[in-house]
Amino acid sequence: MKKLLTISKDQRIKVSSKIESYLFPKFIYLNVEENTKFMIQKRNIKKGEKIFCQDHKTILSPVSGTIEGIIEKEGKYYLKIENDFKEDDSYNGVKEYTTKALKLNFSTILEETGMDTTRFKNKQRMILNGIEDEPYLVTKTTLHKSYAKEILSTLDLLASAFSMKAIQICLKENDRESIEAFSSEIGTYPNITLEILGDMYPIGEDNILKNYLRLKEETYIISTEEVLNIYEEGLKKRSKDIVFVTFTGDAIKNPMVVKVKIGTPLKDIIKELLEMKKCSYDILLNGLMRGTKIQEEAIIDEKTRAIYFMKTKERKESFCISCGKCIEVCPFHCNPYRAFLKNEPVIDPKCVSCGLCTFICPSNIKLEHYIKGEEK
Repeated sequence: MKKLLTISKDQRIKVSSKIESYLFPKFIYLNVEENTKFMIQKRNIKKGEKIFCQDHKTILSPVSGTIEGIIEKEGKYYLKIENDFKEDDSYNGVKEYTTKALKLNFSTILEETGMDTTRFKNKQRMILNGIEDEPYLVTKTTLHKSYAKEILSTLDLLASAFSMKAIQICLKENDRESIEAFSSEIGTYPNITLEILGDMYPIGEDNILKNYLRLKEETYIISTEEVLNIYEEGLKKRSKDIVFVTFTGDAIKNPMVVKVKIGTPLKDIIKELLEMKKCSYDILLNGLMRGTKIQEEAIIDEKTRAIYFMKTKERKESFCISCGKCIEVCPFHCNPYRAFLKNEPVIDPKCVSCGLCTFICPSNIKLEHYIKGEEK
């Protein structure tokens, strides 16, 4: 396996350890596709009511209010709902689910919610991927600090229900807050251990993590967010209607983690919570290394983990010097240099868009666009 890299960080960018909340937006926007099947024919809806089915998944309303209709935003279509602010967003705390009866019936409980449990079957080991790879991203760290007890109890239930012999929680050595959060609770779970790894990129990529740990037995790698979804939907019987998002970058004065209602417009967060610096900036979704540019009109959805506001910098491309660094650095043995030489898209299915080839390039060439077959 190729040697991984440590990504240098600007130490001046520090995310607040306090979780902010933005749970009552005036309007909610839920993405709809061509295959969306609507399940409601009235305008007034309640929180948790079934709205539509999309990609074999039933979507519930995250708020109570009035359906305004379908609108278009940046080439996407959304169902617009006006919030009447009559919902209850209080959190009742964690319950202890350690009884023998629950452990024996946990798989049935999950299946009754419509959850696909086949991914857990015939697995000997489970790995919780609690690693944050991207610079300045602390979403998982925040979840670990706030919900370590819930995460551990859910992992223990999964291991018992599906006869897994061991669980490892993988964290980076510089994520001290996550290590402390789990260490203080893990003593009552003898089948769960911590695996502390170096600050290497992209060790958080599932396939790289599995290879690095040299796992040969049947293993399922699960994310922090997936565990908490199981806890919320399977145990607490609550539909997922919020996400934790890191808002960070060198263009904002107060980087923070925010508990956000799914469907909230990004511009609402900017207006109500963020203190922007007086400069031009680019907005990136879910990462500096592998993120994509978005606009302030973007909508927070269930896949949103981070929004970066980075000062606009001129990145002038120069001629390729054929140094070969892009080939050497790729953990999946792709060849972005060959794609660049052809000057046309060369789609390599092994590429995971980690961004290392562009990061290492001394000529500032956006090599990942070539190897992913994207427009440059």
